[in-house]
Amino acid sequence: MTKAEIAKTIIDICQKDASFCKDLKGGDPKFFLSQITEDMSEKDFLFAVDRYLATFQVWGHLYFYKKQLSSYIGFHVRRYENSLFITHAEENLPLSKGDEIVAVDGQSIEKTAEKFPEFFKSDLPDRQGERWETVIASADVITVRSEKTIDYSVRTDVERGIGEPSCVCKFLNQDCYYIKLTNFFDEGDISSIANYASKDITCTKNLIIDLRNNCGGSDTVFLPLLKFLLAEDDIKCGKPIFTGEDDILYTERNADGRIKLYKEYLESSTSDEVRGYLIERIEEQTKNKGKGFLPAKPDEFLFPTSGRRSPEKVVVLTDYNCASSAESFVEIASRLQKVTVIGRPTMGVNDYANLTYFDFGEYVLHYPTSRSKAIDRGEGTRGKGLQPDIFIPWTPKHIFEDIDLSIALNWLTASTPKEGKKSQ
Repeated sequence: MTKAEIAKTIIDICQKDASFCKDLKGGDPKFFLSQITEDMSEKDFLFAVDRYLATFQVWGHLYFYKKQLSSYIGFHVRRYENSLFITHAEENLPLSKGDEIVAVDGQSIEKTAEKFPEFFKSDLPDRQGERWETVIASADVITVRSEKTIDYSVRTDVERGIGEPSCVCKFLNQDCYYIKLTNFFDEGDISSIANYASKDITCTKNLIIDLRNNCGGSDTVFLPLLKFLLAEDDIKCGKPIFTGEDDILYTERNADGRIKLYKEYLESSTSDEVRGYLIERIEEQTKNKGKGFLPAKPDEFLFPTSGRRSPEKVVVLTDYNCASSAESFVEIASRLQKVTVIGRPTMGVNDYANLTYFDFGEYVLHYPTSRSKAIDRGEGTRGKGLQPDIFIPWTPKHIFEDIDLSIALNWLTASTPKEGKKSQ
């Protein structure tokens, strides 16, 4: 397909197949198409698509990329006041965490935000890190201040380091067990964690589940962890997981994509319960293909799940980079009596969820196929996220100190099990 044909297909999907199509109009398609030429660079083409998609303000659940092209700039940023602070940098770069970016292509952070309003016109500044990284990837030079001020030529071919592990399990002290999870991709991994850590968790008073920087995955994957969050007399099996309701957009294109995804999950699943769930979803997509918006059947607990006395208190740590299925976990956890959510609001992507993808050959577009009915009640989370019970504002001190974890430990020590938490 030509670049123009790809752009026209993206417009068609956003207008007809993406589940936000009845709510969000986005930018002018004619203006978007006028920017596309066949001889434009890949960098310019990708940024033109990113800018058009940004006009829908569906962060996290609407994105486009080229399969064989790296677009990694080698560092992550977060805005604080009128600067961007580097929160992580690969070792082979002349940049370090804590460095301050004060200009992009010679323009201040404030002026750059005004230049690209589709990325920054809404939402709190410290929630815009990934959008700034997209803008930086399209730039030539950034001005960075640390011990001295330098101009750094932006690269988009940086090799990724090992990064943080997908899971960490350990005792923080004799009364507190800690689990950090950066995704909910692998059903087998989470089941193994639940089995491996079960004895330690259930013989300690407190549990912290750290979902900061958890990009999500599949809701079915985190189910084995829920038993640690339930009160002793709470039994859940075959009951709705969520209180909210969704509509699914069953277009021909969406059904084909979702069926393909469910079959991929089915190949790697080892749980009979999850396999049964996936087979049911495939049948559902096949039956409803082409029928437009229809109410979704509420997801249920797939396993016989009951609570226990220990741990007595559970803290879930959240931040803006807690997204998608991680937000689903937070949504459930926040209603449970033993759980207190501490940190910052989540990304707020689940108004439009259940992603599928369209494969262009060289390129891929991911987009949502479900729409939350909370939107109609004015209770959507887009641009707001799920709010924590205890809010901790982000500052550059967080780059070097785990302030959230310290506050969580202090709170667990000082509070009683039901203090500040509503009953279910």
